[in-house]
Amino acid sequence: MTTLSAGPRKGAAESRLPLHQDIFATIGLAAPIAVALLVEMAMGVTEYVMAGMLGTDALASGGFGAQFLYVPKILAMGVLYSVAAMGSHAHGAEKPDELLRILRQGLRLATILSIPVMLIMLGLAPVLRLLAAHHSLDIPAIEQLMWWALPSVVPFLWFQVIRSFVTILGKPVAITVIGLTILPVFIGVLYLLMFGFGGWGGMGVPAIGLATTIICWVQLALGILYVTRARPFSNYPIFAHLMRGDAKLTRDMLVVGAPIAGAYLFESGMFFGSTSAMSGFGGDTLAAHNVVLNITSITFMIPYAMGQAGTVRVGYALGAGRPYDARQAGFTAIGLALTWMLVAAIVMWLAPRWLTGFYLDLDDPANATAIAVAMTLFPIAAIFQFFDGLQVSALGALRGYKDTRVPMAIAFIGYWLLGIGGGIGLAYVLDVRGPGVWWGLAIGLAASGSMLLLRFLYLSRRRLVLD
Repeated sequence: MTTLSAGPRKGAAESRLPLHQDIFATIGLAAPIAVALLVEMAMGVTEYVMAGMLGTDALASGGFGAQFLYVPKILAMGVLYSVAAMGSHAHGAEKPDELLRILRQGLRLATILSIPVMLIMLGLAPVLRLLAAHHSLDIPAIEQLMWWALPSVVPFLWFQVIRSFVTILGKPVAITVIGLTILPVFIGVLYLLMFGFGGWGGMGVPAIGLATTIICWVQLALGILYVTRARPFSNYPIFAHLMRGDAKLTRDMLVVGAPIAGAYLFESGMFFGSTSAMSGFGGDTLAAHNVVLNITSITFMIPYAMGQAGTVRVGYALGAGRPYDARQAGFTAIGLALTWMLVAAIVMWLAPRWLTGFYLDLDDPANATAIAVAMTLFPIAAIFQFFDGLQVSALGALRGYKDTRVPMAIAFIGYWLLGIGGGIGLAYVLDVRGPGVWWGLAIGLAASGSMLLLRFLYLSRRRLVLD
């Protein structure tokens, strides 16, 4: 079996990797992941841009619907993250049979998790109707978007397992190639469905759901084709015997993965809650919020990839019995993530209007209010970017230690109590309005990032002492 280039299997004192080697190894693993994630974000940007071409009301409703579409999926992704965390340990310990069991159970778990995900998606419209007095969203359009997106859930979750598979074996380039292949297809399909062709007027905002379903099935088909044909993946028959469940392994995966899903819930809930809070200030404010949030989501993909690389490299080193290398791999991922986010923050400080121009016509008087609001949000977003990079990379390193319960508690405190609570208090109680919501996000991420870093320092040091 192919192994990651993490050095020889020796004791901790004999296998310390040079820092430059660790940096290059982390970048080598994270770069293809980052490109694949950015391709996915490009699809999200496409959704926002095309919805914006329909007007600020469509951008507000389309952005809200597209964001919520991702929320229940990301919860299931959290549980499935256990595949990467546990699989990297098995791979580092040179236990291919155990890795195969984890991958198969991941596919079974993905299928089971698709049911609650779809139920949550269908529950959005009734909730929005109950809160209709507090927002101006196009509820019928969002409801249709969700219905069209339902068939995307199973292929989306299966593909997450395939993504973990190729990352564990240190060859995530395939995911990048698949992403680059489907991106132009998605753009073309979404445009035709949204705006119409051949005399047909198009679907408008609901086209986002149907285009998502089409592209998820194409993506899964390409992923299956690759891992069943290319080596070393073809050595692992992950699609065989899928009807044979493993109750004990399922419990183990839930112990690791459920708290990750909880952390995802708190984080995505913080951003979804911020979007809901911003909707109370009108369509222009919500449109500006969607623009800034989408930009920060793009820059977030780099440290997110560093965190995923950190999970695999930390887990691999621990499985191979090298706790020092595991600690250094975690620090490397965190340091690289913070370096990138510092660059991103500088760009947001210096060029907010230029960034806004990618989403809204700067010369259209109808967009003047939304643009003005965006100008007030970007400087705050620049500050919180740094701490967003800290928290996601530290989370990734901790998951390499299979440490997920304490980070989930930290996420609840930072994201919800401080982030959402502080944001709503500033926006509505102190009447800071939209910027108050974003200051709440910054406070929550700063607190959670700091606590997660301290947790990593403690846990990695403790592992060194024990070994």
